[in-house]
Amino acid sequence: MKRFLSFWLPPLLWMALMFPVGNRALSSPLIYQVFVGSFRWIFPHASAPAVETAYIVFRKSLHFISYGFLAILFYRAFRAGRGPRWRPAFWVRSAALAAAYGFLDEFLQSFVRNRFGSPVDWAVDCGGILVFLTVAGRRAKRRDEGRLAPPGPNSLGRALFLKRPFDVALSFLGLALSSPLWLIIAAAIWLEDRGPIFYAQERVGRHGRIFKALKFRSMVKNAEKDVGPVQAAEKDPRVTPVGRIIRATAMDELPQLLNILKGDMTFVGPRALRPHEQEVRGNPDQRAITEVPGYEERHVVRPGLTGLTQVFLPGDTPRRKKFRYDLLYIRKQSFWLDLELVALSFWITFRGKWESRQDKI
Repeated sequence: MKRFLSFWLPPLLWMALMFPVGNRALSSPLIYQVFVGSFRWIFPHASAPAVETAYIVFRKSLHFISYGFLAILFYRAFRAGRGPRWRPAFWVRSAALAAAYGFLDEFLQSFVRNRFGSPVDWAVDCGGILVFLTVAGRRAKRRDEGRLAPPGPNSLGRALFLKRPFDVALSFLGLALSSPLWLIIAAAIWLEDRGPIFYAQERVGRHGRIFKALKFRSMVKNAEKDVGPVQAAEKDPRVTPVGRIIRATAMDELPQLLNILKGDMTFVGPRALRPHEQEVRGNPDQRAITEVPGYEERHVVRPGLTGLTQVFLPGDTPRRKKFRYDLLYIRKQSFWLDLELVALSFWITFRGKWESRQDKI
């Protein structure tokens, strides 16, 4: 089961969520208007045909990248972390499967009103598949032959370099796709007690910088008036009925997509701590949180919406153990590990297990 979640769930989620919903979003007038406004802000004297051409290139480029990335996910799933990195049979299977999905996508579009499948679009998709797989295959072959240096001191820098573009692209997409949920959640919170919809909390970011993290309010008003910054415990009486639902599915953290877009946070990383946060299990640790081993080291990276600690440990785990998981992630972090943790996070959200004190996956 864990192998399926680690290797096959990412491409399945990419196909099931990104393409159908993403294609619909890119076809919406709102996305088109945002693109035109941005393009004319950069190129104020651009003609109407130039703007239309730029938008077509923009959409085709996204298809090129998306299908290439899907092919890489398929290759990774076929290999499943076993054997040589370069496997020609897996290369062929990945290319064929991604190309078949692209053909199916174009075929199904012919049944949608005002849309039609295009051989040109499919050719662009196949081009992305071949380019991405060829580049990845060459690197894998060189790594197997010892002609490519193993990860070294600069690996963390390379991972962080990929992280920011990934964060920006995924947060933009997440904001667009989750916008209907924002309206539903906001209405439910307001109708429940007529209180504030959002709640801004101070959090500790990279290098100890304090920032405001935005969340949907899941507790009663003035929940911390008498107890201070204490993380919610199991069956916490401060949590509202609506709050229990959105906390179990992590929907209360949707507004933090704005923090990710701004650069305060990332999708995957150590949890963003509250200044002077207290333990919730047993007696609070009397030491300052800054004195717990691992506190300073975990702030060399941006805090994350999800992460190794959030996925594999209950929320009331002692800080010392949490910090050990955070430091393990920082040492092992990679683009593929981030994708795996994002996929596992989707799975936990679908199951509504974020507040569980048992195994979440």
